[in-house]
Amino acid sequence: MRNMFFRLPTSLNKTYEIITREWEDLRCSFEMCGDIGDLTLEDLRDIKWLVGEEYEWLISKIIKMDEKVSQNGYATSEAMYVFTVLAMMAARRLGLDSENLAFNFGMGYGFVRTGLISYDRLEPMQLLFYKMFFPLGGTWNIYWGFDPYLVKEKLSVVFNRFTSWQNNPELYKEDFARSQNIEELWTAWEEANE
Repeated sequence: MRNMFFRLPTSLNKTYEIITREWEDLRCSFEMCGDIGDLTLEDLRDIKWLVGEEYEWLISKIIKMDEKVSQNGYATSEAMYVFTVLAMMAARRLGLDSENLAFNFGMGYGFVRTGLISYDRLEPMQLLFYKMFFPLGGTWNIYWGFDPYLVKEKLSVVFNRFTSWQNNPELYKEDFARSQNIEELWTAWEEANE
């Protein structure tokens, strides 16, 4: 199977090298959630919403991300987009059947990993992802490793919660309401300590 990539144009060979490297790092981080398996370029073509120009756009984002990583780490819009797609694919492989949940899991991962959001504001599930990953507040580190136990454990906690939401949608509503109360407490605490 891999031999066919040696006949691909240079840009696709480079893309395959980059995406394989990033997928293997992601695979290491997600090992407490389960094995996400290997990745091929065909897997990227199978994503429902990556058709035609969007697929070519992803390929260009992968290459631009790699070009910028030495200077910016992963704090780039290209990395946010690539990580969103990869984490969404991983979530689907691990059993998140809902496209919406898998997409929001990917967006949450992209945000936590890069510190960037894809739209002008965080979506509720992205915010909950962040709050579960950084329960005491905190910020992202664009140079974080994929292998530390704490990263793996946090991703497992977040993924298991998304799975719980899939199995019981009412639980998501409860968690969201609870997070709003926690946010109000943090705001009051910050104001009291100014």
